[in-house]
Amino acid sequence: MMQQSGDGTLAEQEKKDIPLPVYLLRQQGGLFVDLSMFPLGGGFAEYIDRLFGEGYRFVGLDYPVFTGLLYDYDAILEAHGIGAKMKLAGDVADFPPQRRALYKAVKVDAEGKRAEYLFEPVQIETVVEVPVYGEPGADGVAPIIGSARKAELKPTQLDLDEFLADMWLRGVRFGIDVAAVAGAIARAEAARLEVAHQMDATEGSDAEIEEASDALRRDNSPKRLANGKADLRRFQNRFPQIASGARLLKKKKRVLGKPGFKVSGAMIEPPLPADFDLLALAGEGTRVESQGANEYIVASRDGFLSLDVATNHIAVTEKIENKGGVSAKTTGDLSLAGDEFIEHGEVQEGRVVEGKNMTFRSDVYGDIVSQGGFILLEKNLSGGRARSIGGDVTSNGRVLNSTVEAWGGRVTASYAEGSLIMGESVVIERAVNCEILAGDVQVGSAEGCGVAGKKVGIGSSRSCRDKQTIVAMLVPALTQIDAQINQVDKATAECRQAIAANAQELARIKSDGEVAQYLALAASLQQGGVKLTAAQQENWQKMTARFDRTRRMMEKLDAGTQEQSGRIQAFEQERAHLLEEREKSGEGIHCGIAEVAGDTRVRTMIAPQGIGGFQQAAASELRIKLREPGLSPELVFLGDEGGLDWNYKLPELDSFFNK
Repeated sequence: MMQQSGDGTLAEQEKKDIPLPVYLLRQQGGLFVDLSMFPLGGGFAEYIDRLFGEGYRFVGLDYPVFTGLLYDYDAILEAHGIGAKMKLAGDVADFPPQRRALYKAVKVDAEGKRAEYLFEPVQIETVVEVPVYGEPGADGVAPIIGSARKAELKPTQLDLDEFLADMWLRGVRFGIDVAAVAGAIARAEAARLEVAHQMDATEGSDAEIEEASDALRRDNSPKRLANGKADLRRFQNRFPQIASGARLLKKKKRVLGKPGFKVSGAMIEPPLPADFDLLALAGEGTRVESQGANEYIVASRDGFLSLDVATNHIAVTEKIENKGGVSAKTTGDLSLAGDEFIEHGEVQEGRVVEGKNMTFRSDVYGDIVSQGGFILLEKNLSGGRARSIGGDVTSNGRVLNSTVEAWGGRVTASYAEGSLIMGESVVIERAVNCEILAGDVQVGSAEGCGVAGKKVGIGSSRSCRDKQTIVAMLVPALTQIDAQINQVDKATAECRQAIAANAQELARIKSDGEVAQYLALAASLQQGGVKLTAAQQENWQKMTARFDRTRRMMEKLDAGTQEQSGRIQAFEQERAHLLEEREKSGEGIHCGIAEVAGDTRVRTMIAPQGIGGFQQAAASELRIKLREPGLSPELVFLGDEGGLDWNYKLPELDSFFNK
């Protein structure tokens, strides 16, 4: 009978207590990996090389855990934690040469993307002992005289764990399709199969910018009024206001891609995602802060958001700067909360811009209103209006068919034509067919203009299109103040008359002899020059009672005189104040025209309230008023040549005493 000797079959492979590294633990249930001891800097692959190279293999290898430890340790650690112990295999066993000989070469493509293997039925050589027979005996039976060893091929089956070890040694170390291989082994049929394929790298994502505040968005919806109605001329929030410390932009960090692996285990590096420096985007009034795991651009002051497309900067400025112009389409009417506004684009006809300090660098066709600030027009104001309440208006371009108003400030213009210009003071290099009203008017060249003011200086005046230049010098209305002075003078005269009448009555009373004797005796007694006896004292009391009525009358007259004297003093003070006010009302009224080069008229115009009396008048009324030629008594100058240096002189007071 044959007996099989050791042939290296799976059943006979010996499981040995092979020395293990510190992170591999042989415990009940199998081999476990202690993640807390696992070598982060490498070493596991080298151990596998030695293990498989020395003729060993794993038994019941968990291939996903195996490849995870080799190629994606971070994912293993994140999923299970540093203190976990993960089962790697059941054990370690021999992988004898006769078994390894069952496995053929694997075909790997040139790029290392896939590996193919030809599965076929396999046989293994086994050695058996067979008996050796001698010569048959008399009974015809050959006796066994010994034994001999004989090699035979017997069918066998591949093993998945052996296959994995063999593939490792042949350079296929990643991406083995364990399920497909196990199926092919179980079928034991000839088949060519793709047993491994590479894992492509996973692309990451570029660093990005995210808005960190809703305030970055302009709200161009119609402005909602307090009564719930919508103002279709204004937008809800055209220029967002930003508070100091507010987050503006958040940097979304780039996410690195995951590497891929060829079937050889070689890493496929993913493309490096794009990154940027957030500081390069931070403009004026902002800073970059790290808050938690994120970076932000935050506002470093209160102000207004500014996005500069040209420089790619975000800024928070104390002033509002707009480059798109003011129109029904872009901004609607503007009511600005900031101290300063700069507009680079045009302001279209019919649009209204309200603010404080405002600069316009393109033409303006609409209305500009400043509350207590300045208006600077670097180009033209055409058919529009510029009004500063308490501030100045300056035009470096042309003012054409417009209205400029700065009652509490100064208007400065290089050229104006067909316009109405009003202010505390007005300075214009050249004015053509304009109406100008101010306390102080200075015009380089006035052509066909109507000018009114208290102080007027003109370099050259002439007519234009048959319109003469008319200068109205605003002079005080003296009728009322003169009447007040005369009223004071009349009251003073009445006081003096009352004093004189009292003096006359006192003199009459004192002319009586008995009264004179009583008054003399009373004076002596008061001064202590006379001493009365008891009898004389009684007579004196009788005399006093007799002249009591006379004495009281004299006291009343004296009191009346003192009262009238006090009134005279008060009236004299009031008169001095009125005279001073009268003099001041006529001070500084001067007209100077260096050259009269055309039809020019200068007249006086009574202005009871100065230029303040014109502030509430309609523009059409002012234009007519400043073109009035005046009456003959008001004429100061009329001619088409020469010059003028005229100072106003107050007329003499028509005093009450002259009447």
